[in-house]
Amino acid sequence: MAKYADLLAAQSDDLIHFWSMEETSGTAVADIIGGWGGECIASGGLSPTEFDDTAVATPAGHGRDLSANWDGTYADRTSIAVIKLDQATVTKSFSAITLRFRYYHRTSIEDTYNVMSLSLFLLGRGFSEAAYLDVSVGTLFWGAGGEDGSITDPFADGQWYDIVVTGDISSINLYINGTLQDTLSGSGTFEVYDSTSTTDSCLIGASDYDGGSEYRDTTVIDGIFQDAAIWSRKLTATEVGDLNTEGNSEPLITDTSPITYDAEFDATMPIQAEFSVQVDPVLASMDAAFPIRFQGAAFQDWVAKLPPTQLQEVYRLVITGAQNGLENLYIGGISSWQATNQAGGRSSYVQAVIPAADQYLDDISARQKGELVIQKGYRFADGQVQYDEIMRSGFDSLRPDRGQRALTITVSGYMKNKPTSTGTRALTGIRSISTSNGQRRVRCNIDLFLQPGMTVTALEETFTADYINYYVNNTDKFCEVSER
Repeated sequence: MAKYADLLAAQSDDLIHFWSMEETSGTAVADIIGGWGGECIASGGLSPTEFDDTAVATPAGHGRDLSANWDGTYADRTSIAVIKLDQATVTKSFSAITLRFRYYHRTSIEDTYNVMSLSLFLLGRGFSEAAYLDVSVGTLFWGAGGEDGSITDPFADGQWYDIVVTGDISSINLYINGTLQDTLSGSGTFEVYDSTSTTDSCLIGASDYDGGSEYRDTTVIDGIFQDAAIWSRKLTATEVGDLNTEGNSEPLITDTSPITYDAEFDATMPIQAEFSVQVDPVLASMDAAFPIRFQGAAFQDWVAKLPPTQLQEVYRLVITGAQNGLENLYIGGISSWQATNQAGGRSSYVQAVIPAADQYLDDISARQKGELVIQKGYRFADGQVQYDEIMRSGFDSLRPDRGQRALTITVSGYMKNKPTSTGTRALTGIRSISTSNGQRRVRCNIDLFLQPGMTVTALEETFTADYINYYVNNTDKFCEVSER
């Protein structure tokens, strides 16, 4: 029986990253919980078909056979693939952690061809508290949290292994197949994300100690990774043993599919049916819209049930029409928008740029007594999009700008007396935390449900979100959550 029934159960147990490796083709290797995805690369350059060949069946479903295209010749080892994780947007270090890799060992390349070593993983390169595991000349070298150890090489050809590293201030432990193999002194700091100077060096299936290349091809492995996982806590010895007891034939999470959306809402969240939404360049019909007015403190977080890597974020501008006796105008494909969201006596502000706006000019002009509403939506695999409101303002300014080829319209406005919201939110995708005059500012992902007045947590720091600045354009999207 798998340890977790579904993604919600896994996340509630502090699983923060999970590479299920259920892809059946391509180079992408998705982190279906934390969004820290990666890709298969090979220094020798593989064809699309050869990369497809790395996606193989395993006892628990699928995995990545990184040596699927290797012919066994030392000179051709560059055809062995490596999983390179994307540059991490998070700068957090952990006070406790668990790393787990389910790995099939086919052969030991370094024994056969006298290469320097083979490496199962290297996470957090650039930090002395990084986590790694290498095998060289009959010895397994490993480390995490600034502590290092070694044991006799335990890997036998043709065997599956459950490799787990746990650590906190009390101790750092290495388990193989549920059995404790080595113990190091504890640490209060564990780094798994890459540093700004080593942006291509978080690797599964190799290490990068050569100072420049994506990886050193003398550290690659001849084997398969079935999955990989990271918890933000230290699993107990019993929990680690249970992972291995469940066996290679069971996935870590039984159901990794998106959780079905449950359209049950509070009475304060009315649903309006059958509206048309203009999404450049097509006209689509949707079954339901989320409330066009969201000025209260109540909300229901339906996004939390959905795996972020299986969704596509989209934004649209809504210009309300009731104040002018018209229907609401829905405009997708806005090229950029920025906003400041704050409550009480301070004014919120919205500005949005509408490209190729000739088709909208008359409709926009007719609604200048209305309000500007920014909505964030998620496009599902079947093409449906669900939207909810981030914030709104009055419609105070309309500025057309005629270029050589098209008309661009910039709309903006202010709104006072927004009620302060209550509740708590954990910020995600944290890029940075800065403090000025004792006031914190966090740059992070845009949270659809975060409103000023809520209590937020960022990397174990808690404060009140007094105001939120949003920045969205064609190349980037983030917000800054600040206290005053």
